[in-house]
Amino acid sequence: MDPLEVIRRMYPWQGPPVARDPLFGLIGIVLSQHTNDKNAWAAEMNLEQLYGSAADLAKASVIDIASAIRQAGMQREKAAIIRELASRELRDGLVSRSLGMPWEKARDNLRAIRGVGAKTADVFCMTYLNAPVLPIDVHVRRVSQRLGLTKSRNYEEIQADLHKLVPGDKRKATHLSMIRFGREVCKARRPRCRECPLNSVCPWYSSVSKSQAGLP
Repeated sequence: MDPLEVIRRMYPWQGPPVARDPLFGLIGIVLSQHTNDKNAWAAEMNLEQLYGSAADLAKASVIDIASAIRQAGMQREKAAIIRELASRELRDGLVSRSLGMPWEKARDNLRAIRGVGAKTADVFCMTYLNAPVLPIDVHVRRVSQRLGLTKSRNYEEIQADLHKLVPGDKRKATHLSMIRFGREVCKARRPRCRECPLNSVCPWYSSVSKSQAGLP
């Protein structure tokens, strides 16, 4: 049994809405950190209505941006990153130019921007450049570790382990399906192990004990 194929087949997901403007797409990815899709999307829509361009965002204060995205949480930290992204886009068009770059170069350039980490850059490249990359978010990390697909806690090492298992053309679908599976079944707290189609091959389920999995 290939657990990732089971997850792709049983838990397909298209992902959250994607902004046409790559700058606001990247901002949306920043907003999605440590919150749910509904709150991130609402914050992004509010931000676009108030500040519809890089120029408008760059002129806005961090406090005003934070107020506009409050629903997404961590608003002061995210507002500072968003303002930096808008200023950088005005200076050299880095975000929009990335669409014409090889994805590896675009990822490296984006990661050089303060506040843009590996996962944010990878999600952008996966979404806008169709890059054969599998971003590692909290759900992908948890599912991978519980299923024994990786023993690492390091982002790059987990990603390398999954890239060995997943062909490039299936990495986006795998990333999205693992997120849905992690949210609905393999939860951080009280995972639904009895209902899980992978419980018979899950090392975490058999070794950590049923009691820790929230079972009698």
